Amino acid sequence: MAAVLHALAPSVIKMIKDMSKEELTMLLGVSMEIKKLGGKVENLEAYLADAERRRINEARVQNWVSKLKGALYEATDILELCQLDAEERRNKQGGRRCSWTSMEKKAPGCLRPLLFCLRSPGFAHSMGGRIKELNKRLDNIREEMAEFKFFEHLGSFSERTRPSDATPRSRTTTSLIDELAIVGDKIERDAKAVVKELLSNDETAVIKVVSIVGPGGMGKTTLAKKIFNDADVKMKFGNKIWLSVTESYDEEKLLSSAITQAGGDGGNVLLPGGGGDKQVLTHALVGALSSRGKFLVVLDDVWSDGVWTGILRDPIVEAASQQPGSRVIITTRDNKLVKKMGIAHRQHHVQPMDEEDAWSLLKKQLLPQDVGSEEGLDSLKHIGMGIIRNCGGLPLAIKAIGGLLRTKRATEHEWNGVLHDPAWSTNKPHLQDLNIALQLSYDDLPPALKQCFLYYSLIPKGLEIYRSVIIDMWTSEGFLPVPGDDASMKEEYDVGVSYYTSLISRNLIEPLETIANQAVSIMHDVIRSFAQFMAKEEALVIRASGQEISTHLMSSPTKFRRLSIESAESESAVLPDWSSISENQELLRSLIICGRMKSGPSTSTDSSLKISLPSLRMLYVRGAESDRFVKESLAKLKHLRFLFLGDTNISRLPEDIHKMRFLESIRILHCASFSGELPSSIIKLERLRCLVVGADTNFIVPKGLGGLTNLRVLAPFHVQTDGEWCSLEELGSLSRLRELEINGLEAVLPCGGSSAAAKAKLHDKQQLQQLDLVWNNPREEEDNSDAVLQRVEEVIDQLRPSRHLEQLSFENYLGRRGPSWLTAAAAADLNSLTHLLMKGLPFCTQLPDGLCQLPSLEFLTIDFAPSISRVGPEFAQRRQQNLMMMASSSFPRLQYLRFMGLANWEEWVWDEAKDDIAIAMPSLQTLVIRDCSKLERLPAGLASSKRIALRELYLIGAASITAVENFPSVEELYVSNCPSLKIIRGFSRLQVADIILCPALEVLEDIPALDVMELADPAMVTLPEYLRGLKARKLVVFCHQMLHDLLLSRGTDNNTSSDYMAEAEKVKHCGQFSVLPAASHPGIIIIQGQQALQIVPSTNTIFASMHQGVSLDFNQGLGSAMRDYRSYRRQ
Repeated sequence: MAAVLHALAPSVIKMIKDMSKEELTMLLGVSMEIKKLGGKVENLEAYLADAERRRINEARVQNWVSKLKGALYEATDILELCQLDAEERRNKQGGRRCSWTSMEKKAPGCLRPLLFCLRSPGFAHSMGGRIKELNKRLDNIREEMAEFKFFEHLGSFSERTRPSDATPRSRTTTSLIDELAIVGDKIERDAKAVVKELLSNDETAVIKVVSIVGPGGMGKTTLAKKIFNDADVKMKFGNKIWLSVTESYDEEKLLSSAITQAGGDGGNVLLPGGGGDKQVLTHALVGALSSRGKFLVVLDDVWSDGVWTGILRDPIVEAASQQPGSRVIITTRDNKLVKKMGIAHRQHHVQPMDEEDAWSLLKKQLLPQDVGSEEGLDSLKHIGMGIIRNCGGLPLAIKAIGGLLRTKRATEHEWNGVLHDPAWSTNKPHLQDLNIALQLSYDDLPPALKQCFLYYSLIPKGLEIYRSVIIDMWTSEGFLPVPGDDASMKEEYDVGVSYYTSLISRNLIEPLETIANQAVSIMHDVIRSFAQFMAKEEALVIRASGQEISTHLMSSPTKFRRLSIESAESESAVLPDWSSISENQELLRSLIICGRMKSGPSTSTDSSLKISLPSLRMLYVRGAESDRFVKESLAKLKHLRFLFLGDTNISRLPEDIHKMRFLESIRILHCASFSGELPSSIIKLERLRCLVVGADTNFIVPKGLGGLTNLRVLAPFHVQTDGEWCSLEELGSLSRLRELEINGLEAVLPCGGSSAAAKAKLHDKQQLQQLDLVWNNPREEEDNSDAVLQRVEEVIDQLRPSRHLEQLSFENYLGRRGPSWLTAAAAADLNSLTHLLMKGLPFCTQLPDGLCQLPSLEFLTIDFAPSISRVGPEFAQRRQQNLMMMASSSFPRLQYLRFMGLANWEEWVWDEAKDDIAIAMPSLQTLVIRDCSKLERLPAGLASSKRIALRELYLIGAASITAVENFPSVEELYVSNCPSLKIIRGFSRLQVADIILCPALEVLEDIPALDVMELADPAMVTLPEYLRGLKARKLVVFCHQMLHDLLLSRGTDNNTSSDYMAEAEKVKHCGQFSVLPAASHPGIIIIQGQQALQIVPSTNTIFASMHQGVSLDFNQGLGSAMRDYRSYRRQ
């Protein structure tokens, strides 16, 4: 890949220049040969842009590129070996840097570099010979280049693109369904057709399957998601399960996921090691599916019939016999697949988008700042329609082109450049199924970003890897060029973040909606296939089962640079023994092994492992056996920079880990057998940037860890004591930390208290962005005297972070007051803090009065503070010392505020005067008060008419609140388990109200914009009087069986006709109402094992009975089920 080559050559040149600055080449006695090497690479670099342009269609150019790339890879290996040897010699000299100039003056002519190298003549001779041979290879490559007549300096990427490309634009998605992908009438018609099929009154016990079929990137999953989230579908199917079926699915995890989604406990069915008995899992799935009414199972992206015939058919068929009318949806590219399954089905073929819908989709990919105005974009429609025709109606291709156009100016010239790009007419057979739009998007990437994009395709499908891990992988391969300006503070990680964001902006990877801050992203199958094709000459991705992995790997004649192995099954997968991997693929630079795999028998007669992976930079192992390899061979990987071991059987790291001098990142997660003891020699890894040992392991901090001054991420750091020594002292010199978790802070007390904490020097760590402080839960028998609590407060005072901190949490803090650096006099100094979580404050009696002065705070949660009885005005109101302070808001950027578990909180005092220049919390959007049973009222200041941003108000378990009044901006109100609440009024913009278990409510008024209300109380035997004046488009009532039966009778019983009329009179103004019959009625939803409701589109008022034993929790059961049909009620 010339893209890699185009970025690799500059990195080699930079390595040589850096070595020259450090005088390492002189120390080795190979300075002249290395200088020649640098010159030859620089000479060739000028022609790489043209080579990249021609390599795809010219096989001989591609062959030339492969030769040059191989030479440069070898150059990096040689240069790093030289660097290691030189550093070892320097260390033996006591760390003194050689000054060749001064030595020459003292002994002219006697200390030539080659003569000095006689101290290690063998190494000098070996390296000198390898570099000379490499220079000869480069000479031959240069001679071969002449016949291609490459253009010199065709133009760097930066010269061919506009400056704004350097700053990628990002967008934030807000829904599990990608709203940017939902356009036009066609997808609405398709969804309605499939929904109609699902809702048909076919109540036979034979399971009915609807298959959605189409090529990759055609929108099958988008359509399935729209159907899955359809309100009518949610109403009919009480059990909805979404299973993403990869080519290499794990049958046990698939079954466990289905059980969990169906309401069972799939996690507990699995064994401690992650496995489980298939028969037990199958039986559990039948029980879970059949317990909550009709079910709908979606199998997304099915590649073979085995997932049905071998795993899911039996439990689904058996459960469907107990719940007639249940359905299955399958999305697949194979239109014959469902026939192979041998089940009755209806097939829906997804067709290409029509041009108008495609144009709408393209416009949605462009941000307002991209186009200036809607009119400006419409003026480009004639060009855009031409681009769309080239995309063939493929939604994925249109999104990719949208990502490309986002990097261009919205001008005819720029868009015509895309429309008339030669790639649309180039003969590229490999793009027939994948669409040339992806090629255009790929060609537009800068060389370094191309490498990162291609590398992403190595990640096994379905594996969620966080952004920070991906960036460390890129760093290990040298993909992230850092600006050469010494004044720049930008590091490789910062470059990686910008690259990651750019890939999202260009629609080449897609962030998961379930994880905040775009921290995890996935790659679409079609894009993944394209990237793997582009990387096929140096990257191999294997997804297989049993012995197929070994067969596939050993039969390949190609020497790959990157290898990704994933087991397709959990039981029979056999990983080739490590020796065999190294014998067949000794040139590997990255190795990913994922899945529960056992090592196969060794091909060597020697009992010891013989591993030779001399170029390996990145090793990621999850689930596979690796303990023996780690103990015997890990330290042989001299070039390794990145090590991830997750869910493996390792017991400890090797004692000679210090030999891995390039190691930068170590992550050990969920390794149950890991002892937690780090080898003492780890303190010699001077390049180490990241050390993460899973939270389930308390690793022992070795003395001297503070010498690892390059550390950026350290989590968790456990406080330990040994006489007068406290491990916190080790943090003092770690000035470059970016993320830090300190665990076990209660241990600081016996070893000098605040003085030990002060030695951590957190305030001096200017790069620290995230800090977590954790005390272990205090035991009742422990000393919690005033003296001890005071020392706890002294410790946290000394742990003051720098003003650059962005995220802070402290958990189980044992002090009676907050830290001094969160008081009014000091808090404003933390002007970068955006997130603050305080969880577990058992002795704290008052919240810090400086919280309101944090200028950037957006997210604040205060959980489980049982000693707080009063929140005074100091919490939300600044101390007005001067006119400038009067004009500044308290909590100026706060968007989310939560109080939870303040069991003794009785009073919240906050009065906002009418003449206040600025209001507090002007940006507050969501307020949550949960399980604060003694709080009697909300403060008057909170309900200010000036606070126009507040949209959502949650009151859950607020047992003493009697009235909620005058919140003019609130649009959604959720009230649950508030038995004393009597009044709700003054919500002029309220559209949605959920009122659950509020039996004392008497007044519900002054809510003119109410659209939908849900009322639930299993003890309700008569409808409340306040419903008489209610004006809502939809009303849903969950009530006692007695009231249900009365309304169901519709007054036909003479004995109850008057009672019926009295109840019906209360809701007659709402229009026609429907009462749900017995549980056997089609379309019933089961909630917590009880019947709920059936939606009838023409019905405005719906009643369903509840048994008094039903458990109501806002975040589970009825509360979440109610929210399931929120989309329906707004139709």
